[in-house]
Amino acid sequence: MDQAQPISTNPPPPASHALTFHARRGPFAGLLMTNALLTILTLGIYRFWAKTRIRRFFWHNVSFLDDPLEYTGTGGELFVGFLIVVAVLFPLGLIYSAIGALVPPDHPELRAALEIAYYIVLFALLQIGFYRMWRYRMSRTRWRGVRFGLDGSTWAYLKLSAGWSVLTALSLGAAYPWMQIDLWRYQIRHTRLGDTSFRFDGNARELVSAWAPTFIIAIAIAATGGLFVYHFGWDGAGISGGMPDDEKHLLAGLVATIAGLALLSTVTFFYYRIRQTRLQISGIRFGDARFASAMPFGRLLLYALGCFVLAGGVVLAAFLAATAFGSIDQFWDMGFQMNMESGSLGALIATIVVVFLIFPLIWALIFKFEVIRQTVITTAIANPHELEHAAQTADRGPRTGEGLADALDIGGF
Repeated sequence: MDQAQPISTNPPPPASHALTFHARRGPFAGLLMTNALLTILTLGIYRFWAKTRIRRFFWHNVSFLDDPLEYTGTGGELFVGFLIVVAVLFPLGLIYSAIGALVPPDHPELRAALEIAYYIVLFALLQIGFYRMWRYRMSRTRWRGVRFGLDGSTWAYLKLSAGWSVLTALSLGAAYPWMQIDLWRYQIRHTRLGDTSFRFDGNARELVSAWAPTFIIAIAIAATGGLFVYHFGWDGAGISGGMPDDEKHLLAGLVATIAGLALLSTVTFFYYRIRQTRLQISGIRFGDARFASAMPFGRLLLYALGCFVLAGGVVLAAFLAATAFGSIDQFWDMGFQMNMESGSLGALIATIVVVFLIFPLIWALIFKFEVIRQTVITTAIANPHELEHAAQTADRGPRTGEGLADALDIGGF
């Protein structure tokens, strides 16, 4: 008779910081400026190559067990994928435009049904685009010559996302953490390195305490908004200069309350997202390898606030500089004569430039860079050498890039 094997009482090996981050903001700032200039000169076409250069920059500067990751995607793949999807979305946009022109005004129920169908299709495209985006990025990422990949079914992911979205809506948002973690579980379970798949052991119950403040604040905002509608109507038609003082005080109180709650909910949701990211990383397994995350909340919140303060300072400086030039009587624009204060025009142009050009650069250089850095340096892995056992597979992944993700502007870098 075989003797029973003794149960091991040895503690699991401590997690090690096998991931290292080498990138510096100086070279990244130069890359962002070059990308912005070329994107403007090419009327936006270069953005596909710009995105590829940024990914290669970060992938090359993240090392695992002293060997860097490698990104093999190309801007051409992203551009071709975008063109293919635009060929599909363009007719869909024409159909939506035709709804207003062709549906008779005396058939509002038909118009509503068609618009609902349109948004359902758009929702499905968003989910499909997100999953295919992840598949493309994994297929273009290698480590020591071994390629990552994503299996699974796009349609299965779509059905899972649709089911959870309906449940989240019916629960007024209470099921949101379960939706996020279940979709992440499906995604990670079908992600592989070579011929070996990852798995995920996290549970959304760990996020309840982090989600509760945002959920409660959202209910409070809805209740305050309902009180506003009850007193002043949907369009605010009850607001007038001749309101009694008590109505003015009520209006000021409701507006201040909604603004304060909205600001507070931004902070609480940011905290929830940090907790969610920690759980998403800490639940990842690869054989006997176990991941753990200690992503900081306070540090990233300060970086986010710093971006807005810096951008606000740039707007203020541009406004003061623009208004310092005085005014002109008139200028010509597209053949129409217009009277305008040059200071007001300059301030408007400066604000547009800051919002659509400078702020995205500040946000990427300060906040996004720090998010990637903290994700890497605060992730520890127990038994990291388990990942060395993965063998290469022949599947190269999709031939074209993230068409839906690019067309619908999802996914960031």
